[in-house]
Amino acid sequence: MAGEPAILYRGKRYPVKAGEDVLSQLLLAGADIQYLCMGGSCGTCRVTVVSGSEHVDPMDPGEHYHIPGDGPDRLACQMICRATGDVNITQRGRGEPLT
Repeated sequence: MAGEPAILYRGKRYPVKAGEDVLSQLLLAGADIQYLCMGGSCGTCRVTVVSGSEHVDPMDPGEHYHIPGDGPDRLACQMICRATGDVNITQRGRGEPLT
């Protein structure tokens, strides 16, 4: 982690605010991320957490509807930041391979 905690996405660092969802924070910062409903009902904002999952709240039952199991995938609109460290994410179709 270099400096203040951040969301790392597509090679850039975006400021992170505790208690806010990842999608809203990225959109406010001008990031190019796929989304549609912003409410957890469509699954379009699905991302993979490459590292830093300990810095976001656990998955809730609504997310499990779209993403069964406990893997690295999350819905950016439902993933709430704790701002205790960096969260590195990727999104399929945005020029980044999922690892």
